[in-house]
Amino acid sequence: MKKVIWVMGSDRKQMIEAQRQINSSGSMRALCLLSFEALQRAVVTNREEETAGSSTPSLIILDYEMAEKEGFESLSFLKKQRELAGVPLFFIVERRSEELDEECYAKGAMVILHKSFSKSEILRIENTAWQYENIKNYEKMLQKQATDLKAAKEIMRLNQQLKTRNDLLYQIFGRYFSDEVVEVILEHPQGAAIGGEKREVTVMMSDLRGFTSLSEELEPEAVTALLNFYFGKMLEAISYYHGTVIEFLGDGVLAVFGAPLSSERQTADAIAAAISMQNAMEEVADYCKQHEYPILEMGIGIHRGEAFIGNVGSEKMMRYNVIGKVVNECSRIESYSVGGQVLVSEETVEKADCSVEIANQLNIVAKGLKKPLPICEVIGIGGDYRCSIKKEETDILCQVEQHIYFQMYPLEGKKITGAFVLTRLKQCSDKRAVVKVETSQSLEKDGGLLERRLPDVYSDVEILAFGEGEQEFFRGVYAKVVERNGLVFVLRFTHVNQAFRKFSDLFFTNRKK
Repeated sequence: MKKVIWVMGSDRKQMIEAQRQINSSGSMRALCLLSFEALQRAVVTNREEETAGSSTPSLIILDYEMAEKEGFESLSFLKKQRELAGVPLFFIVERRSEELDEECYAKGAMVILHKSFSKSEILRIENTAWQYENIKNYEKMLQKQATDLKAAKEIMRLNQQLKTRNDLLYQIFGRYFSDEVVEVILEHPQGAAIGGEKREVTVMMSDLRGFTSLSEELEPEAVTALLNFYFGKMLEAISYYHGTVIEFLGDGVLAVFGAPLSSERQTADAIAAAISMQNAMEEVADYCKQHEYPILEMGIGIHRGEAFIGNVGSEKMMRYNVIGKVVNECSRIESYSVGGQVLVSEETVEKADCSVEIANQLNIVAKGLKKPLPICEVIGIGGDYRCSIKKEETDILCQVEQHIYFQMYPLEGKKITGAFVLTRLKQCSDKRAVVKVETSQSLEKDGGLLERRLPDVYSDVEILAFGEGEQEFFRGVYAKVVERNGLVFVLRFTHVNQAFRKFSDLFFTNRKK
């Protein structure tokens, strides 16, 4: 038997077109209601039908504009009909907006469609009607079993648990995926099967700077609240530009663009999302200021290439994942970034379909890479996006007159890989430091030994700081070498701790003011 769809609207031409589209599926029959009186007659007729369910609708579609003009009289009437309780309610609108969507959902809409349905929307109508009929038939079966087994209350409890679980699934999908991705998942349930495909995608990785040390100082509840706020802001930007969050990596994010939905603009979307994420860190900074936390920064890496994308796991547990060399290389790119930076491989920038503004270019050599990889520091993107990273306040370096020394240990990951280089601190701020190598010998006289020990630009170092009398100020602070001029190095701090903050307050607070 064909499923009956009630369509309510005052525009006869639009209703005829809606009826034609719905009926063309072959499995549905549309009943158009052009007025409140027609709705009342349909409800009465439905009650008088002797054959149970012969005309009860499987779905009701309501024109929001008509409902609003009549003061939502039809909607209020529908909600009072016990026999229509549980029937899915869709709204149709001329043009969608965030405010209008919120109003529709507040009025009880399950889904919001455009007038003149797309093929996808017709399929969604059909799937929802089919699901409702199955659920209704299942409920009838449960009611019969309840009568036979005298266990109606227990079955109702189980049904409520099922509804709660389904609602939770919708909420989870909505948080991790953009609206377009959620629609694909709901309309193509076969996608829940294990498996995937090779596809060219754009991968993004981000990571907070200084969060590890901060989390050691805070209560678990405060850490959770801070992370939730941060992830919420990042997810908004990723979803807005059609990205999919694969997972949260501690205090970082792994996201992919171009999957599960293919996109020719995936790279530009990823770059625009990264810029928006960096700008959203201003709100994270405000949150930290309100709670009197140190300001956090974030580095981002982006790379494009072929990867396996799909469901990985077992029949009982699986997750959507991206696997491939592109992910590892993206991680290497991100590791070279400092707070506030977006680093993108040069080959990826070239695949963006609009202009990209670049501040710096460099070649990185990292474990796992056979040859140097050219990367770009991206600060803006043109085209339809027209966004750029907001310029932060000038990071003022303070002159250091005291005898303060930094022992710089070369790092590979978090492991020290060689002897330290002794330097004297010349200038410093909360984010940067300028140091000069302390040596009584020229580089030529020691046969180049010192030169070989000096860290390369873009390499990571661990710092132990001490003053006169070998008074230790801090240790366990990490930095990246961002500039070098002979024996003078500019360091960008990537991980600081409470001891460093005390050191900064002691020596530089008054000067910064």
